[in-house]
Amino acid sequence: MQTFNRTFERPAKEWNEKFANIATPIIGDVMGRQNIMDFRIRPIWSGARCVGPALTVMTYPSDNLMIHLGVSLAQEGDILVVDAGNYPNAGLWGEILTINAMYRNIGGLIIDGGVRDIKEIEELGFPMFASGINARGGYKSNPGRVNMPVSCGGVAVCPGDLIVADENGVAVIPKADIAEVYEKCLAKISAEQKIMEQLRQGKDTVEIMNMEKELDKLGILVK
Repeated sequence: MQTFNRTFERPAKEWNEKFANIATPIIGDVMGRQNIMDFRIRPIWSGARCVGPALTVMTYPSDNLMIHLGVSLAQEGDILVVDAGNYPNAGLWGEILTINAMYRNIGGLIIDGGVRDIKEIEELGFPMFASGINARGGYKSNPGRVNMPVSCGGVAVCPGDLIVADENGVAVIPKADIAEVYEKCLAKISAEQKIMEQLRQGKDTVEIMNMEKELDKLGILVK
């Protein structure tokens, strides 16, 4: 018999608001270009964005039993993060699960696997990020796990890590690092605003970012 925790420690909800307008490229840069999911995990409809704590699910390829359990256990604002083995030939999430999730105020879905009912879900406005689309439905007969560490899009995700997903991709902020990453994001945004202003004044990135030193190290000479 498998046993899973019904709940886990979530970060304070204020972090959802603080990261609401911070783009994932900024977050990835300040985390050393780490913890960004593979390019395969993409928004299924244009404009999708979500921020919230990860509720993790691992399911067997072509089976969504554990996904249904995850929705049942989720709290308001949770983001379901599903390791479905990057199996592209089954749509493990569709309109029925979406309506179920929305009535439970779940914040979004990140799945390393297939989904379906794309038009209906876009019309509902539910944020959904996946590695594939397929009309074939999934089974409901195999075990998996919920609220335990998983790998999704090449990134380790633990329950309670903060997920930020937008048109650029999906960032995973470890729960213990949220405050530090936020402060670094603010500093990065400020620095980039200064660079933009210098560009408007006629300077270029080679000059502003002092790339001459790197070119010299590489033995590159421009005559």
